[in-house]
Amino acid sequence: MSLFGMLLNWLRSKTGIISALFFLGLAGLVLANVFIRPHHAEFGLDAYPGFWAVFGLVGGLAMVIIMKKIVQPMISRGDDYYERNS
Repeated sequence: MSLFGMLLNWLRSKTGIISALFFLGLAGLVLANVFIRPHHAEFGLDAYPGFWAVFGLVGGLAMVIIMKKIVQPMISRGDDYYERNS
């Protein structure tokens, strides 16, 4: 097995640790935003610490809900769709 393959296998076995490190890094960035303030906020809400993290979370959840509830019923087919037309 190649070195890259061994690295991928090792990473797959450590998914819990990698996920925890990822979320700790994100929390660290939001915490750093409390101490490192933007020089000039473009919008009114932009000055609050963690605004863009919350904005991204709400936007992502809204897209998932819209796709699941509105778009998916419009583009999905029944389980027997291809069997009926053959």
